[in-house]
Amino acid sequence: MANTIKVDNGSEIYQSEINRFADEYIQQELKINPDDIKDSDNRKMIIDNFPDLIFYIADRIQKPPHDDITLLDDIFSTYERLCCRHGVLPTLEGFSNLVSINRATFSDWANGEYRKDTGHGNAVKRWRAACKAQLVNSLHQGAGANVNRIFIAKSCYGMRETSPLPIETTDSNRPVLSQDEIQRIAEQASQSSIQELLEELPE
Repeated sequence: MANTIKVDNGSEIYQSEINRFADEYIQQELKINPDDIKDSDNRKMIIDNFPDLIFYIADRIQKPPHDDITLLDDIFSTYERLCCRHGVLPTLEGFSNLVSINRATFSDWANGEYRKDTGHGNAVKRWRAACKAQLVNSLHQGAGANVNRIFIAKSCYGMRETSPLPIETTDSNRPVLSQDEIQRIAEQASQSSIQELLEELPE
C-alpha cells in the first residue's frame, strides 16, 4: 500500500499512524476540536501534554526494529514534523520515548560502541543536529530571550553566549579600537580588504 513502509520482518507500519494517534489523543484525551487547535489556550494545553501524547502514540504503534535504520530515520522525520506542527522542540529523549529505544542506546550508536558499521551512529548525529537546529531557530525567531532554551542550548549542545565588544567613542564619534582588536580584525579580513580596513581605523 502507498501509505505504508514495509519493514524487514515483513510487517507494515502506516506512515500516518503517528499523526493519526496524535490527532486521536488531542481530540479524545484533551477534548480539543480539530477546528480549534490553533486557539492559544488549546495550543498551550497540547504543549503542556506533549510528553503524554508521545507515550500515547508509543503505546499504540508497532515497535520499530532497532536494526532498520531507514525506518527509524523516517519515523524521526515524522516525529520532527509533529513537533513543529504543535510548537514543541524535538529532542532525542522525546524520540526515544516514541520508538521505545533507550536514550543511552542512541549514545552508544553515536559513539560507535554498537552497530558502528550500519549507519546508526550517523543517523543519531543527524537527529541530534536536527534537534539543535530547531532550538537555534526558535531562539532566533522568538521575541526576547528564552532563559530555558538558552540553558538547554548550553547544557545539551555545548553552545555559549557571546557579547559584542563595547565600542568606545571619541569626541569626533569615531570608534577607538585596541591593538588586539585591530589584530583580530586584520586576521579575519581577506588580503584584498586589509587596506580598506586600515583606512577606516581611527588615527
